[in-house]
Amino acid sequence: MASQRFESCGGGDGKFTELIFVVIGQFSFQSVADLEAKVARVQAENDRLRRALGDVCWQIACGQLTGKLPDNFLEQFSQLPDRPLEQVLRFLPARQVAQMRHVSRKFNQLIRKCSKTMPKKECKGSVLFKRNYSGQLIVGWVDDRGRKFTTTQFAGDNVALSELLRFIRIDGLIFFGRGLSATDEVLDQLSKAWLTIRPEVVVFECDLSQTSRNSLKAFLVKVEPSIRRLNFQNPENIADSLLSYDVIGAAGRLDGLIVLPWPWGMEFHNNNIDDETLLAMADADHMSSYFSVVGCSGITPDGIRAFVEKWMSKLVKKRKLEIGANSTGRRYGSELGYCELTFYKCANVTPATVERACGGLLEKETTEAFYGGENISLVRFAIECRASNRRMKIFFHNDSFRSHFVDEPRPGVALDLLVDDKRDSDLEYEDPTAYEADYFIGHDRIMPNGLWT
Repeated sequence: MASQRFESCGGGDGKFTELIFVVIGQFSFQSVADLEAKVARVQAENDRLRRALGDVCWQIACGQLTGKLPDNFLEQFSQLPDRPLEQVLRFLPARQVAQMRHVSRKFNQLIRKCSKTMPKKECKGSVLFKRNYSGQLIVGWVDDRGRKFTTTQFAGDNVALSELLRFIRIDGLIFFGRGLSATDEVLDQLSKAWLTIRPEVVVFECDLSQTSRNSLKAFLVKVEPSIRRLNFQNPENIADSLLSYDVIGAAGRLDGLIVLPWPWGMEFHNNNIDDETLLAMADADHMSSYFSVVGCSGITPDGIRAFVEKWMSKLVKKRKLEIGANSTGRRYGSELGYCELTFYKCANVTPATVERACGGLLEKETTEAFYGGENISLVRFAIECRASNRRMKIFFHNDSFRSHFVDEPRPGVALDLLVDDKRDSDLEYEDPTAYEADYFIGHDRIMPNGLWT
């Protein structure tokens, strides 16, 4: 049957078969040609897009993209929902977030809105504010282990400091380093309501000549919920009237306070830091660690005695609570807790006046120390509560200040080592300005191997 149908269509001489192959061949040739043509067109389009992408990248690198956006780009951009744009902000570095304000009003409004709702990146280590040799403000970020160190340099791009920190939560340590002038402008930027700044330690080792009481007080109010230690260690050009009970009191009840201007031999007279400032630390819920001041004539021997009595009373209460929490009555903790008071060149506080006021509470000690190339005798008073494993010492020489200094953040040094108390009385004195040029000032970034470039 099949052969009959085949023959009826053209016989069996194979002519029809040849016709079929000719048709199929022509069809295949046309299909391959079309496919090759399509591939060529796609390759040409890819080449065009590649060249266009290169042009755009070059324009971005050279800052020439402004004004070359597609028509109605900003109008279409402003109609985008907030959610995807928030995701964009989450992945941008803090500096670029601030610069996104210049893209459109949409981003400007969104950044303000997100200040309250968007989670902030935590900085649990240290933040260092300094100026380089060119006078540019540099912000250094160090993690709590000292392993990651990054810097941001303000170079006239009108990015406000408060905008840089808008989506960052600062914990740990804030250090105002040498070369920086803690002007009202800097402190006001850090006091903005939308910033989240919760440091436990704040150190001023900078120039305070342009710092007002109001701006400093506002900054301390800002950090009051978290701050425990406040060090004015070696600040330059500090006015006698800058610090007072109401300014320092804005930081709440501190665990530690240092007021030691630079240079150490300068005459510093402050009548505003008084007994009330000292006793405020005794009223804190936690045990005080140190109170070290110079030239504060408002401190009196009676105020020191009141502090000692409050300190001893707190030890008794603390001991009762510990015994109640531990039925065996075992002493709580193994570390010896210190409280150190240092009054250097304070007009009303001398070893003789303190001995008269507190002789029945404290034990007088005399130690030998090597200072200024010669051996000198230093008088101090001490009291130790063995039951609570606590000790208090009172010093009258500036050599004791160093044990509570906080080191400037730098690569390779963990946070706990920066703020750790240094209780080695044999430490040699070191000029705080000697090392500053070695690793920070004038440099803006750090390589992965920890070396500055």
